[in-house]
Amino acid sequence: MTKYLLLIILILATSLTVSIKSCQDIRMDRNRLSDNQRTLLADIGFYRTKDSLSVASVERLTLTNREFRKYAGELEKTVEKLNLKVKHLQSSSQSAIETEYLVKTEIRDSIIILPGRIDTLNCINYRDSYLTFSGSITGKQFSGLIQSRDTIIQLIHRVPRRFWFIRWGTKAIRQEVISRNPYSRITYTEYIELKK
Repeated sequence: MTKYLLLIILILATSLTVSIKSCQDIRMDRNRLSDNQRTLLADIGFYRTKDSLSVASVERLTLTNREFRKYAGELEKTVEKLNLKVKHLQSSSQSAIETEYLVKTEIRDSIIILPGRIDTLNCINYRDSYLTFSGSITGKQFSGLIQSRDTIIQLIHRVPRRFWFIRWGTKAIRQEVISRNPYSRITYTEYIELKK
């Protein structure tokens, strides 16, 4: 009789443990989906630093592998082109940048010696820390090279919960993307973390 009683107690304890674990998993998934909903409804924060560098701020999305495949199809294609597997990804982010330059430079003449004649060619050369611009103008056509240099910095940080002046726990994970080129403007950013 005691053997049966011990067996029943063991079965009840096991089912209670499984039920508690299942409830914890459901609660964690509910919290994840709630955070994702808040993130998707929030706007991307755009601002400039004191030295006029462009910054974009966005909260993290936490997706399962299946949700990642459904939501971020273009990113999945990029991952596959790199011969990586989505199930091995930890996180992914992407940003879009637009660069506008106002260039003022002088046009100078270069002499070209062709068989039987000498001709002039208008040339343009410009260089600064972020842009190299050189080329020539023949008639109404410009041919040349434009090179733009930029450095993108991505910072992932924790945003604590706050009650008056007390901070505790984690409210959200945010990504700050900074463009080092003062002529650039970040137009879009996204940060996805995959749930294991």
